[in-house]
Amino acid sequence: MSDFAEPFRQLSTLLHRTRGDWQHTPFACRELPWPELAPVLMPLDEAQLDALDEDDAAALAFFAPLRPDTVAAHHYRLPELKRSTDYATPRWSNGIPGRKWAQIKDFAANISAEHPILEWCAGKGHLGRLLAQQGMPSVTSLEWNADLCRQGEQVAGQLKLDHHFVCADALSADAARLFRPGQEALALHACGELHLRFLRHAAAAGTHRLALSPCCYHLIDGDHYRPLSTAGRQRDLHLDRQSLRLPLQQQVTGGERVRRLRHVELSWRLAFDELQQQLTGNARYLPLPSFPKQLLSGDFADFARWACEQKSLPVPDGIDSEHWLKLADARRLLVKRIELVRHRYRYLLELWLLLDRAVYLEEQGYHVSLGTFTAESNTPRRYLLLASRS
Repeated sequence: MSDFAEPFRQLSTLLHRTRGDWQHTPFACRELPWPELAPVLMPLDEAQLDALDEDDAAALAFFAPLRPDTVAAHHYRLPELKRSTDYATPRWSNGIPGRKWAQIKDFAANISAEHPILEWCAGKGHLGRLLAQQGMPSVTSLEWNADLCRQGEQVAGQLKLDHHFVCADALSADAARLFRPGQEALALHACGELHLRFLRHAAAAGTHRLALSPCCYHLIDGDHYRPLSTAGRQRDLHLDRQSLRLPLQQQVTGGERVRRLRHVELSWRLAFDELQQQLTGNARYLPLPSFPKQLLSGDFADFARWACEQKSLPVPDGIDSEHWLKLADARRLLVKRIELVRHRYRYLLELWLLLDRAVYLEEQGYHVSLGTFTAESNTPRRYLLLASRS
C-alpha cells in the first residue's frame, strides 16, 4: 500500500486550486494579480517585504488568515533521515567546501554496504571515493567530463581503492546499460532530466536500491514537466520551466553581500526590460539568461550593453542609467510583493515533484522512504529518496 498516494492527491488538489497564486511570472506583471491582497501587501515597504520573505515562518503566519489552506499544507513535513556522526575531513577531501563535504557525509550515512555502487553524474567522484573507503564492494562513477574522470581516477589509484570511472554522457543509451539488478545506484544533486533518466533506467533494470537527491527541476527535455507516475499524469499541473524554477528560489542565507547582489540584479534586469521595450516597441517582458555575478560589479550601462548583445538588440550610443533604474524602482517593489506570495509555494511545489517520484517508484515495485538527509544550513536541496526492492 502506498505511503504517499493520499498526500499526493491532497496536494495536487490544493495546487490546482491555487495556481492563480504561483503560476504568475512576476517580471511580466504590471499590477498586483490579486486585488483582494492589495490592502495587506501594498502598505509593506521594501525592508518589510525582504524581512518577511526571508523568514518563512513569519511569512506563513502573515498569510494564515489570507490563504489558510496553503499555510495548513506546510504542516506536512518530511522526516529527518540518517546523518553523519562526524564531519572530519580526510586529506584527500582538501578543496571540498565545508557545506559540500557535510552533504556528502550525510548522504553516505544513508547508504548500505551490501551491493556494488553506481554513482550517477559523479563529478570527481567524492561521494563514491568516500564509500569505497568505507568498504563498499566496488564503486563505478559515471561522469561526462573527461578531466574530472582523470582527476578522480588518479586519487582512487593513490588510495588503492576499488573505484572506477566511466566517462560517458548520462543521457546516452550507453549510460543506461550501467544499471544492474544487484546494485545500489546513487545520485547526489543530479539535475532535472539527468535524475529523471536515472529513475527510469534503474526501474527498468530492476536495480535493487536507489538513493536520489534531486536538483534543478527545470532542466528537462521539453517545455513542460511530464509526471513520472500514473497518479501524477492523472493530476498533471502542467508545470512549465518558470514554475519548475520556483522551488530553486529558496537559498541558504548568504549575508549582506548576497542580499545586496540580489537587489542589484533584480533592479538591473527590470531596468533593462524598460530599455528593451523602448528599443523594440514591444511591451512584453524579455527574460535574460543567468549570468556571472561579476557583471553586477560594473555600472548599469555596461550591463545593458551586454544584455543587448545577448538578445541581438541594437546597442544605444548613450544609456542614461539613472533614468532606466528609476523606472525599475516601482516595478521592483511590485515583483517583491508578487514573490512574497509565490514563494509560499516553493516547498509545496517541490514536495509535489518529490511525491511524484516517490509514487512512481512505488508503482515500479519499490518500497520508498522520503525525507531530509542534511541540515538546511548546508543546502536547501536536502531531500532524499531511498528505494529498495524486496
